Amino acid sequence: MRRLSRDSWLALLLIVLFTAVTALAILQETLAAQQAPPLASFSSQPNGARALWLYLERMGFETRNPTQDNFAIASDYDVLLMLAPQTAVTPPEWRVIEGWVEQGGTLILTGDDFFTNQAFDHFGFRLSYSGDEATPVVLQTPLLTDPALPADAALTTIYTLQSGRDDVVTHFATADGRPVVVSWPQGDGRILLSANPTPFSNVGLQEPANAAWVLALLNAAGDPHVIFFDEWHHGVRGATAAVTAGNWLQRTPGGRALLYVALVLFVGLLLQGRIFGRPLPMPQTLTRRAPLEYISGIANLSRRAGHRTAVLQDYHLRLKRELGFRYRLNPTLPDAEFVARLVELDTAVDPQELLTLLHQLQTARSEHEMVQAAAAAASFNLPEL
Repeated sequence: MRRLSRDSWLALLLIVLFTAVTALAILQETLAAQQAPPLASFSSQPNGARALWLYLERMGFETRNPTQDNFAIASDYDVLLMLAPQTAVTPPEWRVIEGWVEQGGTLILTGDDFFTNQAFDHFGFRLSYSGDEATPVVLQTPLLTDPALPADAALTTIYTLQSGRDDVVTHFATADGRPVVVSWPQGDGRILLSANPTPFSNVGLQEPANAAWVLALLNAAGDPHVIFFDEWHHGVRGATAAVTAGNWLQRTPGGRALLYVALVLFVGLLLQGRIFGRPLPMPQTLTRRAPLEYISGIANLSRRAGHRTAVLQDYHLRLKRELGFRYRLNPTLPDAEFVARLVELDTAVDPQELLTLLHQLQTARSEHEMVQAAAAAASFNLPEL
């Protein structure tokens, strides 16, 4: 039986991996289509907010949740309910929200998940887990008492708010003073944060105390009439919703295709990569090289680097330095002048032979001529000191 090669196993593994990723993506999209976002105004699931929508209509409020192509808040909206956002609020969207609040609107932000915590962080707050058991919540200021809570109201929470701000009003808190609902004015409007989203849900609104609490929070806007449910940050957007540079990869087929290709390439390179190659075993015996091999290696490197001219110049200068050392002659003098002065001081030197040799050291072009000139310079009869 023929064994599969390493590359065949790699290809098989990639096919299995990408099949699993595709199946998981299809499963997630199917589940997402079947399950609405938490606290969505159109969701009848236990954690939805359809009961809140109907309750507010019955109480005489006008409720709105338009599907938008671009995030915007109409000027006639009195209260913005941002219930457990499931996408991050971008800086341009924060500018829209805060500009609307400063014109007199009221923002009520509640939730206990990641994106809600991100939104809280925009205002300098963060969620703090108080424990597995629900912690009782008590009224701190009489500002949110319209309508008054039932005498037997038992409000609880598992999250509280933490912040270093000292310019906010704490409306509800735990018995040890950890805030649960806070608010502060901004411009002509107000911002209200709640760490307890349960009263807004279909299940939580069945409790009379929770219904009264929700009405008290809404009445903090004065005399509101139009309530805007923010479904934009639940992912409910128009078919032509604006695609920006920040969300192009996630929201367009081309962008998702690029992400998929990048994943394929990354996994392929990760599994195929051999940075240092296969490990080689250490040789059992080490053979020392002869000194002549190092000399030959250096000579070959010098030959490949084209050091012929430098070698000839070195022989030329060294010969003149050794000849003129005894008489303190400058070896950088021109050859003719150097030889003329040397012959005046030492008549044993043949001027014609020396000039010919110095000329060869400057004009040799081939390697053969260089070797001959170097050998002649090495064997030239120097004067005895």
